[in-house]
Amino acid sequence: IGRPVMIQFSEGGSAFFCGKALPNDGKKASILGACAGAHFVRNVAPAYGMPVFTHSDHCAKKLLPWFDGMLEADDAYFKANGEALFSSHML
Repeated sequence: IGRPVMIQFSEGGSAFFCGKALPNDGKKASILGACAGAHFVRNVAPAYGMPVFTHSDHCAKKLLPWFDGMLEADDAYFKANGEALFSSHML
């Protein structure tokens, strides 16, 4: 293919990525799933030889804890690696 692709993480899809058995109190499972998915994409994309952008889906006000958790992960990843974990976010 050789063309860039974008992987978009929704709040529900993120929770599903880490397993439906985890409780999602405070959107913790959604945060974990989005971050795990972004790490997965970063690790697998080079094998396909193409750039992949990781992006969050629209975030309603009730989902702000999920959004805040991803921003915290972005900050921590940036401090350790010099770039953000997610390419972009949609608020």
